[in-house]
Amino acid sequence: MSTNQHITSSSSQSLAALPGFFSLRARAWAAWKRHRNERILENLSYDTLKDIGFPAVDDAVHKTEQ
Repeated sequence: MSTNQHITSSSSQSLAALPGFFSLRARAWAAWKRHRNERILENLSYDTLKDIGFPAVDDAVHKTEQ
């Protein structure tokens, strides 16, 4: 095997691993973004959560009683 063939085969092997790497990176970024958004929502006041459409805690209790 010549040097060029060895370089070509090793670079094609490393390129084969790239889709998995990008998939992992995209999933990690999405998980971090989801976690950040959850933290932001947790820090909102109860009134603000009601204003943007989150159900009240007592609404769930009343629905189960009916």
